[in-house]
Amino acid sequence: MTMRIAVFGAGGWGRNHVRTFCALLGPENVVVCDPDPVRLEAMREAHPGIETCDRPRRDGVGAVVIAAPAVTHHELARDALRDGLHVLVEKPMTLTSAEAEELVHLAEETERVLMVDHLLEYHPGIVELKRRIDAGDLGRLLHLTSRRLNLGVIRSEENALWSLAPHDISVILCLLNEEPIEVRTRGETFLQDAICDLAHVDLAFASGASAHVHVSWLDPVKVRSLSVVGEEKMAVFDAAGPNLTLFDAGATREADRFVPRRGDAVDVPLPAEEPLRTVAEAFLRSIETGVPPLADGRDGLRVVRVLEAAQASLDAGGETVRIGGNR
Repeated sequence: MTMRIAVFGAGGWGRNHVRTFCALLGPENVVVCDPDPVRLEAMREAHPGIETCDRPRRDGVGAVVIAAPAVTHHELARDALRDGLHVLVEKPMTLTSAEAEELVHLAEETERVLMVDHLLEYHPGIVELKRRIDAGDLGRLLHLTSRRLNLGVIRSEENALWSLAPHDISVILCLLNEEPIEVRTRGETFLQDAICDLAHVDLAFASGASAHVHVSWLDPVKVRSLSVVGEEKMAVFDAAGPNLTLFDAGATREADRFVPRRGDAVDVPLPAEEPLRTVAEAFLRSIETGVPPLADGRDGLRVVRVLEAAQASLDAGGETVRIGGNR
């Protein structure tokens, strides 16, 4: 399809959106909006024919991609939806569930697409893992553990929980197909007052499953892993690989004790697809067909709701916070 798209933000991740949509639509159909003249010049050099401006542009385009700081997501998305534009917004969609609900309702009222860049939901490894889980290959899911660690970007406008955990939470909710009913969070602050550098989030679900998310931007080794424990089989997804490994493993009851069962481990071949391009294609396809994308506004709302509860638990010193469990 042919349409013009404005990308708000040409920083570290925004420039990837610019590259992707230039490849899909052509640079003449992409407008880059950023107050930094150095970033704009870099975009013009990388993509000849692209249009640039130093403030959010909503006229002459049909959709916007919001890759600006998280604190600006709500206002930018709200104004774009009110102007009748489709919106793809970076994670987290907003910083409060009330703001997220407003955007969801506004998108429904204006009949516009509201999509969140929950990138891992479109990763071929997670897509294949989800397919096998839904087919019953792993049996009933018992526990999921996600680790996102690195000596990476250290932000001052948001903590490690809000910066790093949205991807992991979105994948866990997607694989389990339910929201947690309880959240408990512990965190540590070392570098900046009131901004935690690492967090441990425990999630409990009505189905009996549980999940643990460990995030840190203050760790010597880059780790991007998810382990899934089912009654029949187990799996490990390593996004840094990327690779997906299935384990014929579990525990078998023999008389009065349980015995570990360690069968074969099989590496699952994954197609060489760039998740960000898949996200962009899904966004354009949703605009064209009117069918909501997988990571729609309600998916973004679910993740923000969990993050909000996790932050409340963190602020309360790790107390358990109960939240709704309806998908």
